[in-house]
Amino acid sequence: MSRWERGEATPSVETLALIADYFAINVADLLDENFPAKNAPKQKGKRVQRIFVILFSVSIVWTFALIGFIYTQMFKISLGNYGENGWLLFVMSVPISCLVLYFYNKLWGNKVYHLIIFSVFWWSIITTIYLHILVLTGVNLWLIFLLGIPFELAQVLWFFIKR
Repeated sequence: MSRWERGEATPSVETLALIADYFAINVADLLDENFPAKNAPKQKGKRVQRIFVILFSVSIVWTFALIGFIYTQMFKISLGNYGENGWLLFVMSVPISCLVLYFYNKLWGNKVYHLIIFSVFWWSIITTIYLHILVLTGVNLWLIFLLGIPFELAQVLWFFIKR
């Protein structure tokens, strides 16, 4: 245990200046016992801003899906089988949204969210593939969902190994 933590010694002024410079704060802030409480509103504002950025980015994905759906409905006859199944664009938006969430989770998130996002991503990819094959070809490949089990197991194991 450090001599600083035991109270046997105190850091020099130069050391305090280096620590303060590293964290981009003033030396007075290091010595102020109420400093974290003063900083809390700024952190809350940053968190709200991040949530809005994430929601805006995901809404762009869903906006493109909606535009594509409207397009398929407008030109349903000329698109044939694809025109009647424009709703599949919304199904495809789920894994794409997961990729957007993954990107922001890498920037600001934590590992538990990473596990949840990847679980939703894998299962939504399998569901998307299954529905496209079922709707467009009529072949029912429900066994494709068995592929999700080893993916999920590997992901959970990797999560606990990386901890």
